[in-house]
Amino acid sequence: MSKSPLDYAKQAQELCVLSDVYMTLNRMLSSDSCSMEELAGAIAYEPAIAASILKIANSAMFSMPRKIDNLSKALVLLGIGEVKKLVNAYGVTAAFSSIDPKVADMDKFWEISVDCALICQYFSKNKQILNTDSIFLSGLFHNLGMLAIVHSEPDRVRYCEGYDSDETPWLRQRELFGFTFADCTTELLKLWNLPDTIIQPIAEFNRVELAPLAANSKLLYMASRLAVINAEPGVYTKEALINQLVLDDLDISLDEINQSLEYCNLQAMELLATFPIQGRMR
Repeated sequence: MSKSPLDYAKQAQELCVLSDVYMTLNRMLSSDSCSMEELAGAIAYEPAIAASILKIANSAMFSMPRKIDNLSKALVLLGIGEVKKLVNAYGVTAAFSSIDPKVADMDKFWEISVDCALICQYFSKNKQILNTDSIFLSGLFHNLGMLAIVHSEPDRVRYCEGYDSDETPWLRQRELFGFTFADCTTELLKLWNLPDTIIQPIAEFNRVELAPLAANSKLLYMASRLAVINAEPGVYTKEALINQLVLDDLDISLDEINQSLEYCNLQAMELLATFPIQGRMR
């Protein structure tokens, strides 16, 4: 009997556990009574997360006017929304940091994930698309289902990842599993009780050609395709992989797509070096 996305997600949940530090920080961030000072004190006990927050606070992604060398100051300047984003990104990527690179091409996986997140971020800011507060994390996490499945189905995942210009990754996934890796991602993030604002675009973006969807789901659809094009130069064209109607709906031109890829390529190395992930090369 074939497994469902939920079956694979439950299996992965047992193998890829969210850290206690992440769970504690998430509870604090969800509490109205938690102050920035208390949060800074808790983060200080986890040097890896503290260092990551300081690195990102000082990165070009946030363009702060001056160098930030104090964790409390970084948290205040970033704001609670961005801190939640960074803690979620660190905690979830850490859960998958021990995947054997011999089983899956982790460099390519994280390159595509980070590129997708940055492209989502670029357009959510520059096009002022509604309901995109969490779209960076949707982009970063959208393909985690692959890592959830690879533990038990390495050969089938390798086949899906061996796509070429005649077949898209998503077509291979549906043909072999009956669903896409994003469907498994959706179930895993639900089990981890992540916010629906992160999950909803992931649940929808691969169905963009079948039903009218929200703008954030369309944005993730476009970014996921651009990320594959960027990581696999020469395999696909933008015209072949992206529905022009989606670009028209989002009012995005070819020039703006090229600008987003330039932004992505400038930022990705810094981001890949910040989170506890194996992708380090471009």
